[in-house]
Parts: sequence; structure tokens; C-alpha cells
Amino acid sequence: MTSIDPTDPSAPIDAIGPHTVDLGPWRRRLVRYQRVAGGFMIFKGLMNWSTLFGVGDGPGSQFLQQPLDSQAATVFFAVIDLVAGVALWLGSTWGAMLWLLAAAVQIIADVVILELSGFVVLLTIAEVLLVAGYVIIRFMVHVESGQRR
Repeated sequence: MTSIDPTDPSAPIDAIGPHTVDLGPWRRRLVRYQRVAGGFMIFKGLMNWSTLFGVGDGPGSQFLQQPLDSQAATVFFAVIDLVAGVALWLGSTWGAMLWLLAAAVQIIADVVILELSGFVVLLTIAEVLLVAGYVIIRFMVHVESGQRR
């Protein structure tokens, strides 16, 4: 076995990067899908922050006049949606778990605590569909990785 001198400029570069990883087609789709879901969660988080800061003329612009449970949910989702969105965008596994937790809490909050407005229901339905798509693609990645062995 030969050793490579790192100070030799003519030595081949063996760097870790995207070109050194062999991704199957479903794994590539999963990465793209996580970026889309991450963008959606970042959008949701920024909408909650806009409610906190009173941006716009919507019903949430009067944050201090909302009931306490709605205020708590807005603050919770402003933080958790942004964290989950960034983690999904970066492709981390814990980001997907945080996203699934945030989606479950969002459904519970919509059903139990908050008054249902049309836009919140629409965002929740979109998030449930994104989670369902993620589960399907994740299963296909699992099948694909089992076939490669």
C-alpha cells in the first residue's frame, strides 16, 4: 500500500463531497422532497412570526387580543416550524422527526384548542399531505437500500 504525500501538489485529491456518495434515485427524490417540505415549514414559521410582530391586516395581526392558548400556539409554532424547516432543508434525520412531531401537534392544536380558520385548515391539510408523501418516499428509500445490498 502506498501513502500519499499531502504536500505533493501532483497527488490526487480524495475529498469527501457529493461526488463520493452514490445516491439511488429514491434517495435523491427524498433529498429534494425534504427541501420542499423544509421550505413549507420555513414559510409556516415566518407566517407565525409575522403574526407575532403584527404584520398585515389579517385576523392574527392583533396578537395581544388573542386568547392565551392561541398566543402560546403561535409562539410554539413560530419556533418549532422554523427549526424543523431548516433541519429538513439540511437533510437531517432529526429534522424529519421534529417535523412529524410538529405536524401531530398542529393537528391536535387545530382540532382541540384553536378556532379553525380557512387558511389554517388549508395549511394543516397541506402539511398532512406532505407528511404522507414523506412516509411513502422514505419507505421507497428503505426498499431501495435493501435491494442494493
